[in-house]
Amino acid sequence: MDFLRKLTRFWGVVGVVLLTACSSADALPTPVPTRAVPTAVSATEFPPDLPTIITSTPNPTSTPSASQPEQLPTDVATAVPPSTTPPPTATLASSAADFAVIYVAPNDVLNVRSGPGVAFGIVGSIPPDASDVQITGSGQLVSGSTWVPVQRGNLAGWVNSRFLTGTLADAAFCGNTAVLNLLDRLETAVANQDDALLAQLIHPERGLRVRLLWHEAETRLDNQNLLSDPTSYNWGNAAGSGEPILGTPAQVLLPRLQNDFLGATQTACNEILHGGTPGFVVLPDVYAPLNYYAYYRPGTEEYAGLNWGTWVVGLELWQGDYYVSALVHYQWEP
Repeated sequence: MDFLRKLTRFWGVVGVVLLTACSSADALPTPVPTRAVPTAVSATEFPPDLPTIITSTPNPTSTPSASQPEQLPTDVATAVPPSTTPPPTATLASSAADFAVIYVAPNDVLNVRSGPGVAFGIVGSIPPDASDVQITGSGQLVSGSTWVPVQRGNLAGWVNSRFLTGTLADAAFCGNTAVLNLLDRLETAVANQDDALLAQLIHPERGLRVRLLWHEAETRLDNQNLLSDPTSYNWGNAAGSGEPILGTPAQVLLPRLQNDFLGATQTACNEILHGGTPGFVVLPDVYAPLNYYAYYRPGTEEYAGLNWGTWVVGLELWQGDYYVSALVHYQWEP
């Protein structure tokens, strides 16, 4: 029966992923609503990504395609075609390293366009598991999103940089002094409920992605006043009951961090430590390029060890500094 329950649950998760997949990624796939009360999408909730600095300024000459809809309402209104004044050039750092595609669903692709923004036609696509994308020039800011020129094999064009992340080998990440210092500061920020310190640890444009259960929809937060944010979010459905978890970060996220992150007794790099559960314990596919540390709090004898909890803290390296990029929680699931 345990085997059948696992199998049934697995195919249920796969079905949800397939049904909710976007046709292609540009500025941001349309997310599952994360607020308890529907509100307009804002640029501060879905900040653009900044990869690294390059000095040349591209000169797009392709004709924009008005037939391609934007998935962010703000981009539709302000996308800049080549016939108007070029958008400001973003400050990006030079790097010869490859970039990986991130936050694109396994059955989706990252669109490559002829110019910066969704007003330009699609010239090709990059698969969601690609890790050999080169940034070839400086970025341009379009409607709050930084677009960068890229090359992958014979394909060249522009992509939204929020869907790219730097690649880093385990040996360069695990045990890295800067990484460990960042995690220590994160513990201090949670323990002291210090919004100002948290703001320093989260990239101001990439923001923070949170999943209370790895297979539930993510909640995207910015780095300002994170724990004192009065917004009531829908954090996904609770394990077992399936009831939606509603509340502010202080009501929902903070207690779980205090209990399982601060209460952790074991940690591991790029390995998810966990207790017993009939469910799956895996990193969401769209987070695959992330390096992370797992913080594991074992369960107690009173509950036969089933009340364990684990937080995976995903980190990214941007412009020479590490930032907290994602938090994924794991627990016993029926």
